[in-house]
Amino acid sequence: MILDSCTNPQKIDFYQIKSKDKGNWTLNELLKSEKDKKTKEDKLSIIGKMYLNKLNFPDNTNSLIFISNAPFSIKHLKSKEDSTKKTIIRASDLDNNCLNLCINKIKEEHSIAELVDFDDITQFEVTKLSNQDSSTHCLGELSKLIYKLNPNNKINPQLAYNQIKGEILRKTNAVTSDKNINSIEELIEIKGISKNIFEDFFNKAGLYKSVEDEWNDIKMHLQSNGIGIIELLKYQKSFRDVSIKLINDVNKIPLIELKNKINGLLSTGEAEGCINDNDTLISIIEYCESNLISYSSFYDKYFIRCLIIKVLYEKY
Repeated sequence: MILDSCTNPQKIDFYQIKSKDKGNWTLNELLKSEKDKKTKEDKLSIIGKMYLNKLNFPDNTNSLIFISNAPFSIKHLKSKEDSTKKTIIRASDLDNNCLNLCINKIKEEHSIAELVDFDDITQFEVTKLSNQDSSTHCLGELSKLIYKLNPNNKINPQLAYNQIKGEILRKTNAVTSDKNINSIEELIEIKGISKNIFEDFFNKAGLYKSVEDEWNDIKMHLQSNGIGIIELLKYQKSFRDVSIKLINDVNKIPLIELKNKINGLLSTGEAEGCINDNDTLISIIEYCESNLISYSSFYDKYFIRCLIIKVLYEKY
């Protein structure tokens, strides 16, 4: 689903996405009901499942779109064009016979007398994304977007891709069945990705500031706290290690737990007055570090300190 707003959505675009390794999609495949399924919804045809969204959200459905990497082989278009050459086919492009087959199938599956807006809001699209090499295509598109947003950035697109992929996987793997969701904001927080969240992915991937730029800022603060050259080099090495692990080990449990623990310490520390606006970077590090002794068996001292710095910079 794509909503037109993450705070007060009014319109929804529903996408049914299916890949196909061989052949084209035919109308019969789109109209075929599934057998031996447990629930009525699972037994619906592809067309029936798509229109179910319109029935569930009659006033908010903006479009129903079936998208695939494979072309559509629909012989009867009003224009008489070869459907396998078209990247977008609207339901309104179907001739009356094909259109009626779709309408009658939906009426049968949902036990309804009339359909509203089916031919106006339904369409079938072919994506350029390869089914075998989608990550390469995605990386290419991401590189274009990174350059568009920040042409002077030195970030490695592969590292940004790994970071964003990890964040998205964390969202898609989230289970909603055991949560009581009371608002659209809660649903977006658990399963959705808003523009703000996506921009935050970029921030975490270092899009808006390279690792070297970040380190130069932090180096200045450490030096002002009296950190000498040898210790500064230890911080520098660990800071680079942390930046890489936050991308490559984004789903590793110890790292996730440590990062969440630090984030919690910063929040509670500020709320309870243990951390305030006048504290130095070192004093904040020492406050958090004193509560992270159990993680010293997983990570060395400077790695933990640099992760505290990274989380602090992300948070504020």
